[in-house]
Amino acid sequence: MKSLRTLLKLANRDLETLRREMAALIERQSALEHRIAGHDQTIAQEQVLAQRDYEASRVFGGYAAAAIQRRRAMVSEGAMIAADIERLRALITAAHVEARKFERLIELEEARAKVKAEQRESAELDDFATMRAARARPSAS
Repeated sequence: MKSLRTLLKLANRDLETLRREMAALIERQSALEHRIAGHDQTIAQEQVLAQRDYEASRVFGGYAAAAIQRRRAMVSEGAMIAADIERLRALITAAHVEARKFERLIELEEARAKVKAEQRESAELDDFATMRAARARPSAS
């Protein structure tokens, strides 16, 4: 029984570790989405500026190419983070199943112990009743 509780504690610890890692990845993904949105906004502002100013329009082409490449890199990083999140979801599901198995085994052990205790108590009461009946018989004769 103690070993099951220890295994349950370990399973819950592993599950909590996975949850923390998942939260960190979700936070990282959110920050990346904000960076992409800010990057897109900066590109739009530079494009408006390039339309107004001749000198800015001359260098905008090079800037736009670099900006597009940077955005692609951020989107690629986002895809990697999303894949890691999906991998962690699968691991968390497996960890939940494992923890639930240990919980169920503990419940079964406790139920068995309860039945055993009830049987022992019933046997003691039967013995007590038998002894009482045996004492009552000789005095009745």
